[in-house]
Amino acid sequence: MPLRDTLRKAASLLVELPPEETPRVQPTTAAEVDRLLAELDPSSQSSGGQPGPTKTVEQIVREADGPNLDEIRVAASGVMPIASPDGKVDCTPIYQQSALPAAPFTAEQMLDMLNSLPPELPLDTKRQTVKVTLASVGKTIGATPETIVADASRKLAALTAYVEHLSKDTAASVAAAEQEIAGLQAQIEEKRRAIQTAQERQSEARRLCDAESDRLDDVLEFFSLDVPPSKYASAEEAAS
Repeated sequence: MPLRDTLRKAASLLVELPPEETPRVQPTTAAEVDRLLAELDPSSQSSGGQPGPTKTVEQIVREADGPNLDEIRVAASGVMPIASPDGKVDCTPIYQQSALPAAPFTAEQMLDMLNSLPPELPLDTKRQTVKVTLASVGKTIGATPETIVADASRKLAALTAYVEHLSKDTAASVAAAEQEIAGLQAQIEEKRRAIQTAQERQSEARRLCDAESDRLDDVLEFFSLDVPPSKYASAEEAAS
């Protein structure tokens, strides 16, 4: 899928966010006790608790500090992603060029966290594990699902802008090079025609000179003795 289509799809994805926190009060009824216990139990949250609000990725980015997805620009000149010998790709130069805001917990760190989870875990379990982890450390480092989604989305937008800008630069460079090649080919053809003309002139000049040489030779032959190398020498004299 082209990067621009990937970005459009990503911007329209719905993300479920944690419920808004409400001031803690001392429970006075059994219902309030049950509610607080449910908030502390991720499994009950996923099965019977009230889900959090949902927003599209684009909405989350618009509400986060930093540029919107359509405002991200990258000048591709002199910037390249870095491929390490182990096959990992570092696109930090692209993100720096696009002046993306720093994230307290980056999309790459999120990927590392996901990769550290056992692969056999169900998706819902992985999501609950990540939610619990972010809930425990998020307040300390300022990381939330919104900040992580915004970081990943802006980086995707930066990659899209970079590739599109690079494509335009490359197309312009190719067009200029092709035009220069066409000019050089025209010069080559002109030189070839000049060579052919010079060779034809040489052949014609030689033909004319040979003809005139034969005419002038007749003058010398006329005044010479009929002995070799004269063409008027007898066959016996020419053979001797």
